[in-house]
Amino acid sequence: MCMALVGLCASAQEKGDMAVGLNLGVAPSLESGISVTNFGIGAKFQYNVTNPLRLEADVDYWLKSKGLDVFDVAANVHYLFNVGSKLKVYPLVGIGYARIGGGGGDFDFDLDDLTRASNDYDTGSASMSKLLVNVGLGVQFPVTGKVAVGAEIKYQYIKDFSRLPINVGVTYKF
Repeated sequence: MCMALVGLCASAQEKGDMAVGLNLGVAPSLESGISVTNFGIGAKFQYNVTNPLRLEADVDYWLKSKGLDVFDVAANVHYLFNVGSKLKVYPLVGIGYARIGGGGGDFDFDLDDLTRASNDYDTGSASMSKLLVNVGLGVQFPVTGKVAVGAEIKYQYIKDFSRLPINVGVTYKF
């Protein structure tokens, strides 16, 4: 039993491995009164500090939906577990910055508290910056020795604008 647990925690990722990747995703808002779901594209850089511990820097742009778009940058930590011979599962935690932009859409948002102010059309725009915290789970499957596909789901806490980004992507290890 102990040997099986040790085998589960070991990872084929090697210390010093680096990878770059691209993501596509969807991020529905979890706040009541804000029914916004953004579609997004992102890029990431990963570095294995130790065999199971990986650091990741990611940048995402979430397209405008109902007058709101989001740009975020985050640093995440992954702890990789082998499941079977190739599949990797990892919990993740991270911290970052989000720029939330509003105006010019179907709704006019009060960016001070991100509540729907009115249903009037607005051609102006505004933005605000907020701290974000990520907590989530991901999976990764190698397609070749250098290319892997994966998926992540995160709870992204942003004051008054928490959301649930779901991403699929590809990474290239070099």
